[in-house]
Amino acid sequence: MEAALYQEVRGQGRQAIPAKGNILEPVNFRATKNYGELSEGKRSSWKTLLFIKSMHILHLFSNWKWTGPAEPALNLALMLNKRRHHVSFLSGRTPRGEEESLEKMVLERGLAPDTRLFLRKHFNIFDNLIDLYRLISIIKGNNFDLIHTHLTNDHLLAGLAIRASGKQIPLVRTCYDGDNIKVDWRNKLLFSQFPVGLILVSKQERDFILNNFSITAEKVWNIDTGVDINRFNPGVINKDFRTRLGILPEDIVVGVVARIQRHRRFEVLLQALKIVIKDFPRIKLMVVGRGTHMNELAVSPAKEMGIDGNIIFTGYRRNDYVLTLSCMDIKVFLVPGSDGSCRAVKEAMAMGKPVIAARRGMLPEIVEDGKDGMVIEDTPFNLARAILKLAKNEVLRRRMGKAAVSKARTVFSLDFQTDAVEKVYQELCSNLNIL
Repeated sequence: MEAALYQEVRGQGRQAIPAKGNILEPVNFRATKNYGELSEGKRSSWKTLLFIKSMHILHLFSNWKWTGPAEPALNLALMLNKRRHHVSFLSGRTPRGEEESLEKMVLERGLAPDTRLFLRKHFNIFDNLIDLYRLISIIKGNNFDLIHTHLTNDHLLAGLAIRASGKQIPLVRTCYDGDNIKVDWRNKLLFSQFPVGLILVSKQERDFILNNFSITAEKVWNIDTGVDINRFNPGVINKDFRTRLGILPEDIVVGVVARIQRHRRFEVLLQALKIVIKDFPRIKLMVVGRGTHMNELAVSPAKEMGIDGNIIFTGYRRNDYVLTLSCMDIKVFLVPGSDGSCRAVKEAMAMGKPVIAARRGMLPEIVEDGKDGMVIEDTPFNLARAILKLAKNEVLRRRMGKAAVSKARTVFSLDFQTDAVEKVYQELCSNLNIL
């Protein structure tokens, strides 16, 4: 990889100058705070313009559960490791008897799991004191170039440990909320006392944080979380699998992937389905997920409404999750869950599925209304109308699906995300003269 040359431009910060023969314009690293706003040429050439030294990076994730932002955090660590950075990934300890855990997924995907710390999701004075003592020792015993945190408690531990170690190590925090982070004393303390390079997954959240916390715009970046576009791709087709799920060739399948919880607006989904069935009986709703309130919120109401024959409850899918997604013709997403970056929407788009999204959280930033999906005010009538429009128009579904794939392969790819994160690392380390 060619190292970039640099020049200082008054009032514009540090710029990279293309190597001889490269006709692309310089990239203004300090001015470009949203990686997605770069031109196509600049995006494709960023890695050749930006010199990235192999770094020793510590990732901290204060949870043991394989849920919410756990997969985006691990995906990034894996991509950095693939690019020959030395990545250490510390996560919470798995309780006895729990089979599904982040620790297990770290091992399965090729990194060495490290659970030396408790790394509780929520603050615990005793466990945090033990973790702090151990983390200080870990930092002193290793030459980390940078520490990347992902949740509130690991941000706190890292900030305290860096300060106590006496080392100058850049601290990065990714927030996955997608809309408005809580304005409470903990977050105010973190952002004021432990300066970070803050990575946010939405423009809405960036505006909110800049208006409500003591952090400057120069320390904030918008970078979408990526999905594995090789795993989630439109070429995954298995007609036999559709048959096994009870889907007929003439059926149009509307899919939702979500944990079945009260706030996920299943009542709106079921009411919309009842309206659609009257006009389009061949519609099927496929619910992918589980939840302790599944009978109360979905199964029993569907029977009472007389629409249970048009619903397929697949439960939680792991080994055949991609095949399950491939059975959908349309994806519906009404409320972001514990992962505010709405990864499930991006996965469906990468597979060429047009998405009907509610005008909530960062969903309108992901789905462009009328191009790669539809964005609606999520009343039962509006949702039913959107479903009918797509269900009856195969040409429209294909056009939107093609646009969704195109967006996913650029803006939502793991390579795209990792390029942008490496740029953040480079700038933060350059500011401290580490690289």
